[in-house]
Amino acid sequence: MTREFQKEFDEIVKRTVAPFFKGLGFKKNGNGFNKEIHDIVQMANIQKSQWNHADNVSFTFNIGFFNADIYKGSWDKDIPKFIREYDCQIHFRLGHIIKQSDYWYELNEKVTVDQLENEIKDHLDKFLRPIFERVQTLNSMKEFIEKNESLRITTPTTDQILLLLKTGDRVKAEKLLRDEYKESLTPKESVSVTNYPDGRREEKISKPTINKVYIDRLKRLAALNKIEL
Repeated sequence: MTREFQKEFDEIVKRTVAPFFKGLGFKKNGNGFNKEIHDIVQMANIQKSQWNHADNVSFTFNIGFFNADIYKGSWDKDIPKFIREYDCQIHFRLGHIIKQSDYWYELNEKVTVDQLENEIKDHLDKFLRPIFERVQTLNSMKEFIEKNESLRITTPTTDQILLLLKTGDRVKAEKLLRDEYKESLTPKESVSVTNYPDGRREEKISKPTINKVYIDRLKRLAALNKIEL
């Protein structure tokens, strides 16, 4: 009998993933989940690979934490009705916590539904549940970033500054803002490398340019919080 991997994926979401988040009090929208708690929103969503086909379905979990005041202070935009990973101040893939890599779950002839379902249930219970239990406030968001080097690298500096201000760490916030402003005024050249299937290797060097839009954002952030650059 031919397996239908898309239907198997839908069943895994229905039987295992959705009940896990529902049990924690999350609201569902498509393959996304939101939960408001204290002054933040906890977020998760399932991202399917764009390369999926009839013989293989791959997917991963995006996890995030969102605060409305920081979002408005950083972007000056209306708050989205349903939070996605790209809205969050902190966002990462579950695989980076479990495997320290960009891990994708796969449904194909090499794995049974039961095997994959058990693996996902184990990962959600053992790894994701403790994170949601630990990160429930702005202060715990700050601690989460401070203890994870990869999050410090991927969390926008403006969001880190606002998070520090919101949690009363003004001295550190002011230093970070001034350092970021100074560095942004003296951009460095960057090198991108492309490796082709035939063995060729191409390097492209981009000339340093000042991002005036970003500079204006930093100035606005400084003015709103009465910080002298």
